[in-house]
Formats: sequence, structure tokens, C-alpha cells
Amino acid sequence: MEQLNIAICDDEENIRIYIRKLIQKQEPFCKITEFSSGKELLEFQDETNAEEIDILFLDISMGDEDGMTVAKQLRSQMESKKEAVWGSLPLLIFVTGYPEYMQEAFSVNAFQYIVKPIQESNFEQVFAQTIREYQYLMAKKKEKPKEVLVRNGNRTRSVSADDIYYIESSNRKVTLYLRHEKIEYYDKISSLESELKPDFFRIHKGYLVNIKYVERYDRTEVKMRNGDSLLISKYKYQDFVKRYLEYISEER
Repeated sequence: MEQLNIAICDDEENIRIYIRKLIQKQEPFCKITEFSSGKELLEFQDETNAEEIDILFLDISMGDEDGMTVAKQLRSQMESKKEAVWGSLPLLIFVTGYPEYMQEAFSVNAFQYIVKPIQESNFEQVFAQTIREYQYLMAKKKEKPKEVLVRNGNRTRSVSADDIYYIESSNRKVTLYLRHEKIEYYDKISSLESELKPDFFRIHKGYLVNIKYVERYDRTEVKMRNGDSLLISKYKYQDFVKRYLEYISEER
């Protein structure tokens, strides 16, 4: 299973620490990111082109922006990208001390909810159910080869992700680098990153590379099999190496 990206958003530090502890007890090798407010979570998503969150534990009743408002904004982002909300990531788990909010929670397609004070046995049950759903969704994604829809004016072309060496972003356009051609059109590299994960990795704000076509790398650049050398961000290097080594082990 690919490394899980889990986010915890709660304005109570002791709750975040406790949820982290419970997660690590069941899934010790996942990546966990904590947010102390809804505003912080949304800024992280909007400004840093963050990796997709697979599972999100979200407190409903935070001070600055309540969890319901945050959830609606996250779902609105998906709708703007024309992605299905139900049966997609992140799997949203509300954490709340107010069970009466649960009816409204399902209006934003929450997957589950946990009532405070959190009982370890209940958490374990909900988290195990969420992991099973995540595995199902990932298996479903792998059933058919991924494709990128390229839209130029009234024309739409389908390009197999397997044929793309890497993607470059510049001036609101993206360029797909294939074996014998380049295709340029208007799109967001962050949207493509979400679509093509985990086979592609964002090594820099302007580059999304197909892991299978990486020839070699060092701390400053990644050399692709088509001969191109691409800059790698120092902030992305460790995660890239980890993902590349995972890919190598999966291929054996």
C-alpha cells in the first residue's frame, strides 16, 4: 500500500496529539500533518500546492473557521475541478463533541465521525473501516490505465499517462513531454498531480515527473530517460527519494 497522507485539523493540541498516537498505533509508517485551525489547513492546500490528503480528521467546532465551513470549501475545490465528491479523497472523518451536527456532516459527504471524548476502541473501529475504504478506492483507480484529457479550444485529446515523461508548468500553461512530441495547453499542474498520483511525483513547483522514467538523481536535479535534467526542490528531495525507492521495490 502507498504511504498514507493523513491530516489532523483541531484547535486543541492535546486532541491532535492523542489522535496522532492512535493513528500511529494502527498505521506506524503513514505521514501525518497537523493543523491547529481551519484557516491553516486551507492556506496549506491553496498556497503550497500540497500533496493530496488521503484521510482528514476534522474538528467541527473550531474557533476561527468551523470544520463544516472548511469541509464545504474543500468539497467546492473538487467540484471546480469537476471531480466526483462521493467516493473520492480525502476521506473525511469529523471529530466532534456535538453529535447533533452529524446530519449536516453528511451533506459534505463525510465518511465517518468520532464523538469526543474519543474512545480508543471506537477510534480503532472507524480507522480500520477508513483504511479498507482507502484501499478499495486505490484499487479501483488502478483498474484501468490513467489518461490525461488535453483540451484545446473545442478539441479534446486523450493521452496515456504512461507515455508522459514529465510535465512542466509555466504561465498558466502545462507542457506534456512525450517520446516524440510536446503538448502545451492551459491547465493546472496541481490538478494533474492529484490525478496522476502516485505514479508521478512533484519534484518542484514547475515539474511533475513520471517515476518510471527517472534515470538518476542527486540533490539538485533529476535526470529523465529522455535526456532532460530537471531542478528538484530541496524541500521535496527526501520525500522524492522515499517514493522512488518505494517504486523500485514495487517493481521487483
